[in-house]
Amino acid sequence: MSNRFSMFFIKYSKIIVLVAIMIVSCSMAAEPLQNFINVISFQAPFVLIYTLGMTLAIITGGLDLSQGSVAAFSSCLAGFLLINGKVFPGIIAGLAVGAFIGLLNGLLITKTKISPFIATYGIDWVTRGAVHIMMGGVTLYGFNVNFKSIATGSFLGLSIVLWIAFAVFLVLLFVLRKTTFGRNVYTTGANIQVTRLTGINTDFVVTIVYVISGALAAFAGLLYVARLDAAEAFLGKDFGLMALAATLIGGTSLQGGKGGVGNSVIGVLIMVFLTNALNILKVSNLWQDAVFGIIIVASAMMQIAGRRD
Repeated sequence: MSNRFSMFFIKYSKIIVLVAIMIVSCSMAAEPLQNFINVISFQAPFVLIYTLGMTLAIITGGLDLSQGSVAAFSSCLAGFLLINGKVFPGIIAGLAVGAFIGLLNGLLITKTKISPFIATYGIDWVTRGAVHIMMGGVTLYGFNVNFKSIATGSFLGLSIVLWIAFAVFLVLLFVLRKTTFGRNVYTTGANIQVTRLTGINTDFVVTIVYVISGALAAFAGLLYVARLDAAEAFLGKDFGLMALAATLIGGTSLQGGKGGVGNSVIGVLIMVFLTNALNILKVSNLWQDAVFGIIIVASAMMQIAGRRD
């Protein structure tokens, strides 16, 4: 009986942890139900979108530490078009810039053989510096109402951004599970040398994954700008940390070849409800970063322990 209980707990441990954190977080709020709705509709979708990009990168055996600066640079650059009422060109420009920076990441990793950590961390510094120079300490605000409604409006009782995040999730879930490219993503992460010997263009697979990650980071940045009605150089500074923590908590292995976007949904929900609880308790952002850092280390150690078993 105890063995069966232990197996049940291990199998559903992440869901049990998620439910526990949800209950604690919402019970501390002045309006529990409204708090739950706000987290699900207006916090989780933003985090999920860029975390999905991080998940793809980690499945290939890499990671993308440039997501935050990519989101900032793309959304601020797009902001100059958006502020003049050019909504569609602004969104396209932002996504294109994010995809282009992702392409640079992919080419650095595949063509120069620089490790994903060094390549994306270096791009992160370059991009963050570039957006600070471009903005010059200025914050753009007062965007088109139609643009803002993307992140503030609702449809069938649910926020539009939640529907968008769900659509992105379904597309990537289909790609990973039902397409040749998705299978190649997993085999590349499991053993890139063997995958290359089978004739698969692993450089192409890895590069496309980072293009997707860059585009999703830019997309999340644009949605944040629409939600906050402000574009600034400091946007997205915690994206990389949050996405990495959510992906690892979800169970996607840093070694590559395992996990998936479904796992990351659970990881994202755990992270956003934990953040919500810390905010309700008025824990400073500095201590929150420390908590997330501990979570990342603990998740990595649990993965190592699991492999040894």
